[in-house]
Amino acid sequence: MFTPKGFYTGNSYVGFLPDGSRMAFPTSDEYIDYIRELFDAAA
Repeated sequence: MFTPKGFYTGNSYVGFLPDGSRMAFPTSDEYIDYIRELFDAAA
């Protein structure tokens, strides 16, 4: 199971994606929503 992980930079949140890449988001909530949509689409 993929565990969402990320960290804050100065003005954004960098989240790790299931494929190992990183993507910047305005907030951690948007990152969580993005991950949730990825898994909903894959199901």
